[in-house]
Amino acid sequence: MYYLLSFLTLLGFAAPAPQRISVEVISSTTGGKVYVAAYASQAGFKNKDFVANAIVTLDEASDRTELDLRVPESGRYVIAAFQDLNGNGELDRNFFGVPTEPYGFSKLPPSKWRSPSFTEISTQVEGADKLKIEMRRWSEY
Repeated sequence: MYYLLSFLTLLGFAAPAPQRISVEVISSTTGGKVYVAAYASQAGFKNKDFVANAIVTLDEASDRTELDLRVPESGRYVIAAFQDLNGNGELDRNFFGVPTEPYGFSKLPPSKWRSPSFTEISTQVEGADKLKIEMRRWSEY
């Protein structure tokens, strides 16, 4: 019994600690809901399989908000956000696949002419980090 308790105690110490990220979101447009998600890998980013997410309402009188995300552990993550202006819960796109609602990442993508890769926009996250995402419409990038 003693060995089992010792082993379980060691497992508790070996488990990675969740990390809290404070995210400030600034938008070029007021109103709507802001969806923020953290992705831990290229596959997760591509398949929209996030490890943490949050949804907040952006006040009609303000162009910014703050929220907290809890990611599983320190590491590289893509922190992405979009502003749902029409309330359908999705980032709307036009016929050519170009986003028609404001969106952004914690690291600016190198080009607006293609979807960025995980490596291009991922950010190293440590405990109690504070990140800023400036959401823009596609034409503003």
